[in-house]
Amino acid sequence: MSSKAMARVRQRAADAQIKIEERKKLEAELLPPELPKKKLRANNGLSSDQAVDRMSGHVYKNEQMGLFDVVQMSQRKIIPTLLTRIPIFMPISKAKQKKLLDEDNALRFETPFGKGKRYGANLSVFDEDVMYALSRLSKKKLIGPHDNMPIKVSKIYKANEKGSVNVDTVVCTITEILNLLGLSKGGKMRRDIVDSLERLASTTLILTLNKEDRYLGKCETGKPIKLVDIEWQLYSSDGLIYAQFSPVVTYWFESEFTYYNWDTRKQLKNRLAKALHRFLSSQPKEFFKLNKLDDIAASVGFHGRKCDLRASFTRALDELKKVGFLEDYLIEGTGKAQPFRLYASRN
Repeated sequence: MSSKAMARVRQRAADAQIKIEERKKLEAELLPPELPKKKLRANNGLSSDQAVDRMSGHVYKNEQMGLFDVVQMSQRKIIPTLLTRIPIFMPISKAKQKKLLDEDNALRFETPFGKGKRYGANLSVFDEDVMYALSRLSKKKLIGPHDNMPIKVSKIYKANEKGSVNVDTVVCTITEILNLLGLSKGGKMRRDIVDSLERLASTTLILTLNKEDRYLGKCETGKPIKLVDIEWQLYSSDGLIYAQFSPVVTYWFESEFTYYNWDTRKQLKNRLAKALHRFLSSQPKEFFKLNKLDDIAASVGFHGRKCDLRASFTRALDELKKVGFLEDYLIEGTGKAQPFRLYASRN
């Protein structure tokens, strides 16, 4: 091969390499960003607001490229109605929950509203607090194709006629979550929040409901539903969280919700009282229907001894009355020939 021919070959190879590098850069720009993983690092002197702004710019940068639309949201005072009526967040210890798991380590439940299974970590009412803190800190809804979201969305969630799904998102710090919950800023509580976020991110549900179309019309039935996807970056002084609610949970927040008094919730100490506050918030103000204590216990996930049922509910209801959520209540029945029934009136 002549020297001129060799030079032409080298030039073509160099040109091809340049095109390959340019293509890689273009593809990288079009792909959703990879979010930071869990690790400890310095925050380089950034304030919390500056750190959130920097991460927000990283997470939502593909809005500028038209890969999804962003809708600003105001702070919520609601929770999904369905989650007030099934025992995902249980008012019992994790040790007791372990005894209720089946051979697949799933929590099976059956209530008057439907039945299902919860996979993943055992969730408590504390985890419920953390999840609803995330929902209250959520400020942006993303609308776009499944694969364009910062965390890709499973195809089990149905797109609209434009090929888009909706997901509610939040970028916040661990300190913001602690502030909203009214908790101390100590190291233990920060670790507790991170542990709770891990548990929430691990959770999936399989549901068979009395009103399938109403609650599950946005996804393929019989498929596992994620509550929320969460990724985070831990700093020596704080931590940044990105949370993305699944399209079904986003739909529940949009269309199937219950108004919820957060200030009342924060005053409650009794775990069963918190679960009952959630359940009764979604019921009529004068509560007389579906009022068997056994059914309510199944709906909120209370698994105590049968002989302790009335006493446990009485303590919880007394606390709800003390904080002003209930005007009054009455438990009737013997628990044997006549089942215990709850009659309650909310303020």
